[in-house]
Amino acid sequence: MIAIISATWDEIRGIKREVSRTEEGRWEGVEFISGKLYGKSALIVQTGVGIKRARKGTSFIIQRFKPDLIISAGFGGALSSELKVGDIILGEWVLSLKKNERMKLLTDMPGLVNGFKRGGILAENRFIHDPMEKKRLFETSGVLSVDMETWGVVEASLQGQTPVLSIRSISDESWETLPNMGYIFRGGKFSKRKALGYFASYPSHILPFLKFRFFNSKKSSRSLCRFLRDVVLHM
Repeated sequence: MIAIISATWDEIRGIKREVSRTEEGRWEGVEFISGKLYGKSALIVQTGVGIKRARKGTSFIIQRFKPDLIISAGFGGALSSELKVGDIILGEWVLSLKKNERMKLLTDMPGLVNGFKRGGILAENRFIHDPMEKKRLFETSGVLSVDMETWGVVEASLQGQTPVLSIRSISDESWETLPNMGYIFRGGKFSKRKALGYFASYPSHILPFLKFRFFNSKKSSRSLCRFLRDVVLHM
């Protein structure tokens, strides 16, 4: 069984539509759907945003379903100025600056040689939305992209020695200034109350938010789901 784990359904909405469902369930905020995906036994999972939720959700999935492979899939912020919205990153390793540690990721994908870049992924438990901070983190770490879930997924996978692929689709470029999405989206769900308060204080962030929400994220999701389809079909 392949388990595709994401922070939100928005990131893998195209894949969610393709699953021939045999079971759906929920456990402490984790939502999952099992069935067939392009003829393969698969499980797709929404854990919520952040390292802690990703670790908790992945641990539950491993204990209950014992997948053969986990794909940590979702959006990633570009730290490299060469990356554009919708570019696909296959993580070679994930780095925690807080722990000064990095963990290897599975990178073997026979049959897929084009359409993605390989490199490191930075783990952060907050949304990196300022271009100057993106530049600093790139210079400090040398990684291509930053996300908030891969580290938690890999930590949980160690208990069952389950291999992990991390696939990130770029949702914001290194030069883009964005709102603090971690504040606006609580646990992966849009909070109207938080958003109204935030944009009252930072009105200049309204247009960047609309661009991210209605252009970047949709383009990123389409690119991610196309690539995931190819990955599953080549397995």
